[in-house]
Amino acid sequence: MPDIHYQRDMRPINGAFKGRGRDYLALLTCPLDGARLRLDEGSVRCAASAAHVYPFEDGILRLVPADRREAIDAESQAHEERCTRAGWAVPDEGEFKALPQTGLSGYPLDYWPQQAAGAALLWHFLEDVRLRKGKPPVGPMGEAAVIGAEMGWLAYGLDVAGYTTLALDAHAGPGYGLGVYPIARYLRVQADLNALPLARGAFDWVILQSGLARFGDQAAQQRALGAALDALRPGGWVAVMDALAPSAEGMAAAQALLRAAGLVVEGDSRRAGWRGRALGLRDRLAGREPAVPSVLVAQKPG
Repeated sequence: MPDIHYQRDMRPINGAFKGRGRDYLALLTCPLDGARLRLDEGSVRCAASAAHVYPFEDGILRLVPADRREAIDAESQAHEERCTRAGWAVPDEGEFKALPQTGLSGYPLDYWPQQAAGAALLWHFLEDVRLRKGKPPVGPMGEAAVIGAEMGWLAYGLDVAGYTTLALDAHAGPGYGLGVYPIARYLRVQADLNALPLARGAFDWVILQSGLARFGDQAAQQRALGAALDALRPGGWVAVMDALAPSAEGMAAAQALLRAAGLVVEGDSRRAGWRGRALGLRDRLAGREPAVPSVLVAQKPG
């Protein structure tokens, strides 16, 4: 695969997608050969092969090879049907923008509170990194990819916060996938999550919103994490979220993978410093297990 790196001076997308002039296509590569992409008459073409064409449908870039499209669409449709049978509500625009703090009807009672708690912890890390870099609270924040973005509510929040954001998922349906919010300013990308089409060295943040388990077995998780880390700039950050069912074993395994990849794991920064050590000692003396963090964050060496 060619050594593809992000270039900030590439022309922004226009016509098929408008995202405030931001340079979204430079963040992606052809899933077949890793080459750059260019906009061509409402679709996207591979710069290395004119036969590799990816359409925009319903505002979503379908960045899936032709021989995988049927299987990915079937996965997306099955997800729509499962959620419909469960009676989960489909949000309107106002309800979507209020997620995850204000949940939707029909979901398990703890679903949205857990998502809100995970998002709050992630935002704690994002703000901490912003302060370390000395960036102002308003303005461009860099580039972010949300992998396993589900409806895209986290990607929406990152876009509002100033990140140039990609939301990637195989699920692209109009009720429970990327198609829920059709006027999104971030770029929605239907992709095979086991073959992530991300440009090398393109992102300040890569967020695995649905955790590592969604990718499959340990080998698949390692491949997905490797692709995410390749997409990070030196000094960039990766976040592994498991808001719904964090387990000590699962998070320990994710932490081991991050450390094995040479990353510096932050852990739960709410317990950093002397206060964190004191709280940990208190828990141990009381015979309590410390709460399993729903988000792990690690930095790529710079």
